[in-house]
Amino acid sequence: MESIEALRRILMRERKARKAAEAMLEDKSRELYYANQELTELNESLEQKVAQRTQEIEESKRDLIEARDKAQAAASAKTDFLSNMSHEIRTPLNNIVGLTALILQDSKDSMAQEYASSIKYSADHLLSIINEILDFSKIEAGQMTLHFEPFTTEKFFQGLYKLFSYRAQDQNIELLLDIDSSIPAYLVGDSVKLNQIFTNLVSNALKFTREGSVTIGAKLKDMKSGIACVEFWVQDTGVGIPDHKLETIFESFQQASSSTTKEFGGTGLGLTITKRLVELHGGKIQVKSSMESGSTFSFLLPMKVSDAAHTRITPNGKEINLGDLAGLRVLVVEDIKMNRLLMKRVLERLSVEVEFAENGLEGIEKMSEHHYDVVLMDLHMPEMDGLTATRKIRQGTYPVLDPDVPIIGLTADAFNHVRQEMLDAGFSDYLAKPINLDLVYQKLLEHHPQKSYLL
Repeated sequence: MESIEALRRILMRERKARKAAEAMLEDKSRELYYANQELTELNESLEQKVAQRTQEIEESKRDLIEARDKAQAAASAKTDFLSNMSHEIRTPLNNIVGLTALILQDSKDSMAQEYASSIKYSADHLLSIINEILDFSKIEAGQMTLHFEPFTTEKFFQGLYKLFSYRAQDQNIELLLDIDSSIPAYLVGDSVKLNQIFTNLVSNALKFTREGSVTIGAKLKDMKSGIACVEFWVQDTGVGIPDHKLETIFESFQQASSSTTKEFGGTGLGLTITKRLVELHGGKIQVKSSMESGSTFSFLLPMKVSDAAHTRITPNGKEINLGDLAGLRVLVVEDIKMNRLLMKRVLERLSVEVEFAENGLEGIEKMSEHHYDVVLMDLHMPEMDGLTATRKIRQGTYPVLDPDVPIIGLTADAFNHVRQEMLDAGFSDYLAKPINLDLVYQKLLEHHPQKSYLL
């Protein structure tokens, strides 16, 4: 009996334990069910959030692409506008500047000289404003490049002095040169851009100086391995710049105050462009100023030293001697009569044999009948423009006598993409309008057929 009772107690405990286990299992199953339900809901919510976020990202991506396309279209429209503006304004300016230069060289009449000087000053001033706007656009687009060649240090600064001496005299301002005699006679650099830097600084110095002096200075700081470190500066005794403006004076469209713009004028781009040009040369511009005592702008540039007195550097880095162009046969393809007259006068001075065509088609016809050493080709012409004509010449579409003749483009467009388009079309080189007489000489020499080793 005792064993049976013991077995019953054991059985009851097992039943109780089983029921407890079943209850616990049921509770755990219920918890698992609810957890699974919650996880399913969370998963569905997460999928919805992921889908929503993906949609938001896609919409943002579309918005960014649309904004990018609009920005690119706006930049393209801006470039096209500035390019067209450049061409339309520079074309008449080309004649004004070029013919005025010829009058100043040829005329013996003092009154004509005076009138021509006034015209040249106004034309140069207008051109400088156009150049500032275009240069700023090119710098912002990262399209500004430097062209290095040897230049004469003394002539460079004497040229600057002559450029501003009359203006200084008119203002009763003493213009001074303080040039270190130990600076090498010939330096290699972009003398055009360097001249632009000084032109901006000296113009500002004269603009803001009512009495006293403006000094253009240069000092040799160091010389190592054919590299001269030269410090340049422009100092004035003008109105000065407030301390709180020294940090922003080089920013775009900034001047010392709103009254400065009203009293002295200017675009507010000159110092911005100057700073960028100095930096392109590998230097850094600094300014020190005291109110009513004047300002000093200075910058240090590393410059290669050249010992060649009459050389320039070609795009491939070779130095060439300047020679004689007498007898060179040149065809000028230009539709504007005044431009043809200007080029005739310029080329006659170089003893060049010159003929003219009024459009690309007429130019091709002349090249099919006569041999020319160099062709100067305008871009924008009726019937057939310069780009089309050059492509057809290079492709052999027309039977010209020499499809490889050097073709130098004449363009009033100032943007690199236009010049790149010219080179892609087959132009050998280009000249920007307004035409620089010295540059015409250099370009013709560089592409002279008897100097083919220079190319």
